[in-house]
Amino acid sequence: MKETRSTCPYCGVGCGVIIESQGDQITGVRGDADHPANFGRLCTKGSTLHLTATAEVTRQTRLLQPMQRARRGAAPQATTWDSALDTAADKFAQVIRDHGPDAVGFYV
Repeated sequence: MKETRSTCPYCGVGCGVIIESQGDQITGVRGDADHPANFGRLCTKGSTLHLTATAEVTRQTRLLQPMQRARRGAAPQATTWDSALDTAADKFAQVIRDHGPDAVGFYV
């Protein structure tokens, strides 16, 4: 087993992680106790990084354009950036109209 020190890619805090791997496959991730951003602690996303790095996931390609489902359960279809942004803005505006401004929040 190989261990590689790295940084969690999720929220931007920059938590230190130690990635465990065998060959090209990531087998585990744990917090880096020597890292000053997190002192070995990890949130749920950071502690499950290895689950999102399975062979099935890492063999996939990244999206090159927005995708949208016409309805729940339908296959995603390619759409334009303008259409995707308009849809997102319309949905947020609808939630705010229906439930007030405190109904929307962002975790970046």
